[in-house]
Amino acid sequence: MMRGLSVKVAAVSLIALAAGCVSRNNEKGEQARAEYAQSLGDSIAAIERQIDSCNNNIGALRDHVGELLRDFTTVANPREAGSYIIMTPFKGRYPLKSTGLLARINDNGQFELIAALSGKAFDQITVNGPSVTASSAVVPHDQALNYRTASLTTVSFIGAEADSIGALIADNQLNPVTLTYMQGRAVQAWRIPESDAKMIAYTYQLYSTQRELNRLERRVPMLHEKINLLRAHKDK
Repeated sequence: MMRGLSVKVAAVSLIALAAGCVSRNNEKGEQARAEYAQSLGDSIAAIERQIDSCNNNIGALRDHVGELLRDFTTVANPREAGSYIIMTPFKGRYPLKSTGLLARINDNGQFELIAALSGKAFDQITVNGPSVTASSAVVPHDQALNYRTASLTTVSFIGAEADSIGALIADNQLNPVTLTYMQGRAVQAWRIPESDAKMIAYTYQLYSTQRELNRLERRVPMLHEKINLLRAHKDK
């Protein structure tokens, strides 16, 4: 009789213990779900702050682009493949007729440098500031981006290397900057006049501001999409 009672007591104890474990597990599960929901909420709030920051910067950048564009003109010449933006005082100097360097923004939104050299051929340029140097890519002679007449070679440069030259000139507006025409070796050096350096710097500033504006305008919808995904998880 006592043994049967002991077995019943043991069984009841096991049931109580199991119930306690289930209860504790349920509490832990609820706590984990609450913490996960809180984490999702925190992530959503953080992304909302990023969106607010982006929108504030977009407004400021749009204003800055508008201010810069006052000094630029869009040129659409039917004899050329596409339109481009160039500083208004320099539009009459393109195409170059003698040694020089101009900057413009082409119809693809790319920063473009056009270099010309009288009497000699070249396929690359290097720009030197007081303590920094930047070089373009090599552009082979093909009568498209590197073309020659009897007296003048003109080469157009675009891409990351051209951007680095624009940034160098923009960062050294108060310093002397020298352009070296290259073709495997130095062909000729030319001191960039202050007015030309300022034109290149302003063009690069417009280009880089537009590029950052475009980046932020693409980022905002992506951030909203992230919030939608997080909210969907939170609502499950």
